[in-house]
Amino acid sequence: MTQNVNVVEIGPRDGFQNVKDFIPTEIKLRIIDGLIQSGYKKIQIGSFVSPKAIPQMRDSGEIARRVIEKYEGVDFFALVPNLYGARSAAEAGLKEITPVISLSESHNMANVKRTKEQSIDEIRKIREEFPDMKITQDIATVFGCPFEGEMSVDALLELVGKLTELGVHAFT
Repeated sequence: MTQNVNVVEIGPRDGFQNVKDFIPTEIKLRIIDGLIQSGYKKIQIGSFVSPKAIPQMRDSGEIARRVIEKYEGVDFFALVPNLYGARSAAEAGLKEITPVISLSESHNMANVKRTKEQSIDEIRKIREEFPDMKITQDIATVFGCPFEGEMSVDALLELVGKLTELGVHAFT
């Protein structure tokens, strides 16, 4: 029996976002080129967040437009914290986004400054405005929260159920 494994590279978002000095766009693009040459077929190219919150991601729109134009057969996507970020990602040509939500209420408040229910409502708005956008949902703190400790499997299943009802396509 043959089994396939799909590796998703998130370095251009997760690896760059905490670098203090701005990484020039051309260097980011060269790194993405190298990842593609290494065989990656799905890459999270950045996040569409406020440049005040994460200055490193201020060029995500330009990066998205350039890699989409250059490469066929590679799936590019980005993290979005809200409807505004989803709009920016769609304007850049992305067909897949990853909204962010935490299983832990306190982590969600610390991370995106809203309750889980407010985040769910934001995902509902994204789905309504972009019915054809693929949504792959990241859920943070599933295996434990720095504020609340161990998280409940029942709470996870409830959250996944709510998000599935909204039309979320996949979970990570």
